[in-house]
Amino acid sequence: MEPRDLTAAVAALHRETSALYAEVARDFGLTSQQIQLLCLLAGRPSFGELAASLGCDKTNITGLVNRLEKRGVLAREPDTRDRRISRVVLTGTGEELRERVRRQFSAAVRERFERLGPEERARYAPLTAALGG
Repeated sequence: MEPRDLTAAVAALHRETSALYAEVARDFGLTSQQIQLLCLLAGRPSFGELAASLGCDKTNITGLVNRLEKRGVLAREPDTRDRRISRVVLTGTGEELRERVRRQFSAAVRERFERLGPEERARYAPLTAALGG
């Protein structure tokens, strides 16, 4: 595959993924970034760790966390070893919302991937896993 074709394929995949996040986000009255944060949230990450995962600045994370905290979805907890660091955790409401979001996102992905044949679907996951490291 030519580099130009690979670039176009990655760009198309990015557009499709962004569209899926936006579609699911609208149904829950959230933004795409808020949905991504919910789906990525595991354990008790710091704002810096979340920023690295989402590929954005810590100031963006502060705004996302503030809005989700107001909705009762997230809470901040102090780091047990460094009081300057806040950790982000899901509330019970947040865990329920994340599960509903993940189910809907998975359903949307399955619907999109029905366009591919069985052999293409079987090759897709291992290829993307290899790219991720």
